[in-house]
Amino acid sequence: MKKLALKQSQKKGANQFLAAIAAGFLPVASYYLAHVEAPMKPYLFTLVAAALGYSAPTLAKWAESWTRNVWKAWAFTLLLEGVMVFSHCIALNLTGLAILVSINGVNAWAQAGKLCKVRA
Repeated sequence: MKKLALKQSQKKGANQFLAAIAAGFLPVASYYLAHVEAPMKPYLFTLVAAALGYSAPTLAKWAESWTRNVWKAWAFTLLLEGVMVFSHCIALNLTGLAILVSINGVNAWAQAGKLCKVRA
């Protein structure tokens, strides 16, 4: 059987894809746990807090890049993540979820791309 060798650019793309999927999974997991499982098993809110704690610094850094204000960035972060988890309006929950998945995924893609340099 012939050994499959990936080019460095293919490894970089695969790494970026996996990083984006993994980072986007966290808000999905926290949404599901917060709205479906944790109300019956409150100890699962620790996992929700862990996922939000992972996501919050990324979101705040991203928000600060366009608000140019650390206080606005953290207020945005707390509001967006809080609405996704605590709002009783499903439209707000899902909108927050979509925004968080997008920001986390794009940021992870960019960061993974910086870590895996393509050699010419």
